[in-house]
Formats: sequence, structure tokens, C-alpha cells
Amino acid sequence: MFSTVTAIQADEIDGVLAVEETESPQVERLVYVLDDEIQVLEVIELQLNAVGYSVITYASAAEFLENIHDLLPGVVVSDQRMPGVSGLNVQQQLRKFSSRFQLILLSGYPETRVVVEAMRQGAVTVLDKPYNRDQLLASLEEAFDALARAATDDHGLPAILSDGTQYLDRLSSRERQVVDLVYKGETNKSIGIQLGISIKTVEKHRGKAMKKMEVSSLAELIRLMERELATSTR
Repeated sequence: MFSTVTAIQADEIDGVLAVEETESPQVERLVYVLDDEIQVLEVIELQLNAVGYSVITYASAAEFLENIHDLLPGVVVSDQRMPGVSGLNVQQQLRKFSSRFQLILLSGYPETRVVVEAMRQGAVTVLDKPYNRDQLLASLEEAFDALARAATDDHGLPAILSDGTQYLDRLSSRERQVVDLVYKGETNKSIGIQLGISIKTVEKHRGKAMKKMEVSSLAELIRLMERELATSTR
């Protein structure tokens, strides 16, 4: 879907202002929302429309997947527990279209296994349901950034280092502890409790680690760690 933005070009010729209208395409930022609860669909649609997103809702994940080949690129916000097709099932299918779709998973039943599996498969993040509106909006920005990168690089990961070292080698011992726990699906709060540090300190270490590893989303961090851990065991 495209919307058009009219640009006004003005030139003064012999004292007369000549105005020429040109149209330039502006790609809409599409969000596909999947949930079997109609009220949830309506609330998310209203919230996202209010901040400028174009929203298409599906009460059935199966219906979304049936139409996926004909859909324009966008971000998918999917509930985890739905009849027939779960959010993880949706993510498994989206891996075939990594340059066209990114996923944000909503889960009303937090499970470490689900979080880890979703992130390993490339989900941008997993949010608790009921979700925090600001967290959802921040995650959407992250997802669209990832989508932009995926348009030119299907994997979106930094290149393998030519000197044989790993990105994980760049981390301090504390940063490595934090990212190892992130990889296992632990929350910032849980990591802070286990390491005896504050949530803000956890976020600080995670941010530094992501910068050193040249990734900009949790999904990329998980996938890069998976690649490097697999390489180190060979």
C-alpha cells in the first residue's frame, strides 16, 4: 500500500511564481495484528492508528498465513496462544520471509521456553500480555529498523571476523554473564536478581554488549550468539 505526499516546487519566472506539483511515494508502515480476541484487535488497532501506523487485523493466524504471499512487507504483532496456529507457528513460517516481515510476540502466559524459542527463530521481542503501550511502540520502532536492514541483508548480522576471533570475545566477564542469561530467555529483573545488580545496571551491561557485538536488537543478539556458540563447538 502506498500513500502520496505532494511536494510543491516553486520557480519565479519574470516575476511570476510558477508552482509545479510533484508526487513522491511514501511507503506505509504496515502492522499486521493477529489475535483471536476481537476486543484486543480493536484496542491495538486504535492505539497504532493514533500514532500513524496502518493496521490490518486477523482474528485467525491461519488466515494471515494463507494470504502471506500477497501481503506487503510489515511488522506482525501476534498473540502466542491462539486456536490452531500459535504465535511460534507463525514465527516459524515468517523465517521464510525474513526480508519482508518481523514479528513481535505477545504472551499472556510467560514461559522461558517460548521466549527463548521465539528469539532464536528471529522474533524482535516477546512482550507480556496485557502489554505496556510504550513498550509496544518502542518494539515496533525496533522491528521496523530490523525490517529496513533485512531488506538489504536477509540475515542482518555482522560479518564473521576475519582474524578468527568472536564478537563474544570483546565482552567483559560481567557483560558476558548478562548476555548469556538474555540468551537463556531471562528478563532484566531476573538477571538482576541472579547477579545481585540493579535492573538499570543490567540494561547498561546489555547495551554495551550489543554495541561491542554490532547488533541493534535482541533478536540479532540471540542469533549472533547462536552462530558463535555453534562455531565454538565445532
